[in-house]
Amino acid sequence: MKKKVIVVFILLIGVLPAYYFAPYYPDFFTEIYHQKWYVQLDKVLGWFTNTVSFSVGDVLYALVIIFLVYQTVVYIRMKKFKSLALFIATATLLFFGLFQLFWGFNNYKYSVFHQLTLDKTYSEKELENQTYALLQVVNEQHIQLTNNRDQKVIIEKDLNRFNITAKQNYKRLPNHLQNVLITNAINDVKPSLFSKVQSYMGFSGYFNPFTHENQVNIEIPTIGMPITVAHEMAHQLGIASETEANFFGYMVMLQSDDLAFQYAANLYALKYCLKQYRNQNEETYQLLFNLLNPGVQQNIADTEQFWQSKRNVSSFFFKHLYGRFLKINNQKEGIQSYNRFVGLLINYNKKFHPID
Repeated sequence: MKKKVIVVFILLIGVLPAYYFAPYYPDFFTEIYHQKWYVQLDKVLGWFTNTVSFSVGDVLYALVIIFLVYQTVVYIRMKKFKSLALFIATATLLFFGLFQLFWGFNNYKYSVFHQLTLDKTYSEKELENQTYALLQVVNEQHIQLTNNRDQKVIIEKDLNRFNITAKQNYKRLPNHLQNVLITNAINDVKPSLFSKVQSYMGFSGYFNPFTHENQVNIEIPTIGMPITVAHEMAHQLGIASETEANFFGYMVMLQSDDLAFQYAANLYALKYCLKQYRNQNEETYQLLFNLLNPGVQQNIADTEQFWQSKRNVSSFFFKHLYGRFLKINNQKEGIQSYNRFVGLLINYNKKFHPID
């Protein structure tokens, strides 16, 4: 028992100060952790996990969960509650410690906002200009793809194609965006073994910080899958913030020569802008939504209907839990950090691609 207490104490000494002091040293985590330690670790893990087509991380998670449940049941049956408490404490501290060491410290490096010297706020007029610009381009690209205002755009579900396209397009990003990423080889995104579970939890995909594998929920509507693939790749390249991963997912697919991928990217960005209006005024949102071609509206509706059909108590629980996890790891907005995408988009375009 004493040895177990000592182990927990040592883990506490290692883990808690790391969480407390990390926010004060963005230079270290940008220049040393991100550009040196993480680069080498990702190369090693990528070499191992890329040798197999299935998700090693999914299998690892399943085995760990089975072990944790089994060990917990054993302690309860033996009524060794102090041992159970120490076991849970050890497992929790090991999880957070390894998480930080293997990937999580990327949360503490300088943000893309900082590295590109972008503003974080925007005016209502800037939101309006960005929204109308996206409305126009989405409608135009939709007609080019379908020649029919009422027909939705259909993208064939081809994960191999999405992987190839995303990897090519990362190389096409402007230098100022490539400079905030590590230059390692990008790992293919794999179909998650737990896609059905992820659907009910409300997640499109995830990056495994322990194996550096990118996973996509293969059940999600295909119109959003190319962006999700590029989003998860951004996490592997050291982008921790969900806002910034969303932005890279959008920017990467925007570089594509395939008009369908460009359309998917612009539709993705437009939906975030429309959501800002929807949160403020449903009537204004509906007026803007009605400006879209019926086929575009159907693409949006398909995605909303999919997630609505999966919504349940567990999805709210896991979204809240994940939001708390993000806050613990220096993403202060939690799950709402996804919504800061609009601010990053507007201020990036204001600096690099001004809208008339």
